[in-house]
Amino acid sequence: MQFSWATIRKPLVALAPMAGVSDVATRSIARRWGSDITFSEFISVDALHYKPGNEKSFELAEFIEEERPFIIQVFGRDPQHFASAVKILTENFQPDGFDVNFGCPARNVVNNGSGSCLFLEPALAKAIIETVKEASGGLPTSIKLRASFKHVGVMEFMRGIEGAPFECVTIHMRAYEQVHNGPANWDSGRELHDYLQPRGIHTIINGAINSGEEAHNALAYTGADGVMVAQAALGNPFIFGEIQAAINQQPIPIISPEQRLNTILDHAKLMLEHKGQRGIIEMRKHLLWYIKGFPGAADLRRELSQITSLPQLETILKTHALSRLPA
Repeated sequence: MQFSWATIRKPLVALAPMAGVSDVATRSIARRWGSDITFSEFISVDALHYKPGNEKSFELAEFIEEERPFIIQVFGRDPQHFASAVKILTENFQPDGFDVNFGCPARNVVNNGSGSCLFLEPALAKAIIETVKEASGGLPTSIKLRASFKHVGVMEFMRGIEGAPFECVTIHMRAYEQVHNGPANWDSGRELHDYLQPRGIHTIINGAINSGEEAHNALAYTGADGVMVAQAALGNPFIFGEIQAAINQQPIPIISPEQRLNTILDHAKLMLEHKGQRGIIEMRKHLLWYIKGFPGAADLRRELSQITSLPQLETILKTHALSRLPA
């Protein structure tokens, strides 16, 4: 069945696309714990335009069937490059849709005229969206925004791209200057939803969503169709089940130490399966997120930051860690 933003169950819950984090393994674990949809890490259209078989870009676009619906997120500023990249990605990976990043605050992205910097060029942004829709053969198209970029607010930007062919907007409810810190502006999410709903366009809110209760309250306040979680999901895929329970007015699930341990090991196995030895090395950062705030975490951190194999990780966790993992 073809994916549609109109028919996916709402309110939906999603893991945010995070560069260097949201790979196949991390996304798969999030799905198992309640994320409804997956987004790739953002992919540079420039890289694929200049090198159609770009190995790094292809790795970022890879996914497994259990992740569907799977959305590839792209960024850049040249419509011709978007056309090249989206055609390549569509032909090679058959994603369920594309998401255009107009929200990234990273200095190297903004300095290149991409990401949230495109708030200053709505005509170009509109052309990019039109290009993505056409180049993908009409696949569902969404965009990722910020509450504002410098002096341009989200509503001014939205009016500047009026009529562009997209079906869903994710808004990070912080300003560009905040990056990932400070309170989120829920009013920006509500105003955007109220503007988009009569147009048949869906809204997902993002930013400072740290618990099931926070997600429930933010959805109720904004009226949004879904919620996206980023920082709060690092080492804590269980938050997706917590949010699902909260928005469905069900008891918050209690995660046992054994469930935590098995989830960590499953995550590591997926990292090894999809990235080989490099996956085990990359797993180190996830391990430090998993144990953050746990009793005795400082000692355990030293051991986990040096792992080189799956058996070594299993030994450390089963021998030392299980009793420290909170219920």
